[in-house]
Amino acid sequence: MTQIMQCSFTNITPEIPPLPSLQLYMIWGEDKIRQLVRYHHNLLLLGEISDFLPHNSMQFEHATRKTADFFVNVFSHVKSTNTPLGYPAMKMRYFNITVDEHARYVWLETYKTAIMDMKMPSECIEEFWSWIEPLSLWMINRHTMSVTPRYHYKDIWEDFIDFKMVRKCS
Repeated sequence: MTQIMQCSFTNITPEIPPLPSLQLYMIWGEDKIRQLVRYHHNLLLLGEISDFLPHNSMQFEHATRKTADFFVNVFSHVKSTNTPLGYPAMKMRYFNITVDEHARYVWLETYKTAIMDMKMPSECIEEFWSWIEPLSLWMINRHTMSVTPRYHYKDIWEDFIDFKMVRKCS
């Protein structure tokens, strides 16, 4: 029997992430949320999991727009009438590629970079992360670990501190 078959997989069905408040949408607005998604997608294309998104420009635009529409709907609490979106089919979206725990980690790390580079308001970061981190569990379609690592905000909040700015203030 292979090692992967001997593993006892627990916690395979991920939690449904809590719906975030309107705070990020009210502070940043729709355009900035869409820019965050685009920036994240562009970073993914340049990184080690570049196969997450199509390299064809039209397909890339479609995927980015669809994700941005979903983010705007979630953060605005308004179901857009011109974008019929259901709950994100994360597993199906990435079905044709292998997404394991490491790929999810890279995807989340790329969001950390996007959050910092786009200068998300500090008062919105915890809530955004507490939504995106459990949402990312749904994208895993090949488990290689018996327990999927979690990256709760309380354990990674220091990653969002710009220490260069802290030194300037002291």
